[in-house]
Amino acid sequence: MFLFSCVEIGAASLDFTMLTSLSISQYSTQVSYDNTWSILSNARQLLPNVDSSHIKSGNISISHLRTYLTIAVDWVDDISIARAFILFMMGHLWFQTANDTIPPEYLAAVADLDEASQYDLGYAILASLYHGLDTAVTTRGVITGFSQLLGVH
Repeated sequence: MFLFSCVEIGAASLDFTMLTSLSISQYSTQVSYDNTWSILSNARQLLPNVDSSHIKSGNISISHLRTYLTIAVDWVDDISIARAFILFMMGHLWFQTANDTIPPEYLAAVADLDEASQYDLGYAILASLYHGLDTAVTTRGVITGFSQLLGVH
């Protein structure tokens, strides 16, 4: 439980699973993070239209990912669109931050989409929410993470 001045907030793992249909600790595959995707030329392998203007403080702008999600005749690369959608969900919903960006290391999670289905995202999303709640309690700042879950709980 996280104690705010006017309310207690908490989300148990079973509640999380029931509300999101994302299991926790069902899969043992972990994303291998390294600095590979921090290099702009490497990031372009997965997101062809990313350039230095889409980078803020070393992170990829969420607004740039939205450009992949608009309907356009010239989009022929469905895999890039799928990757951008997953990254958008990660940065805008699941692992929400105050600066509306995602670390380039997240590209490792979508590099191989066949393997991505085996990642334990439920645990990571819940941990991110707990971290956001803890930060909000200790600093009296905004709640980050998958805070939309709290409105349902």
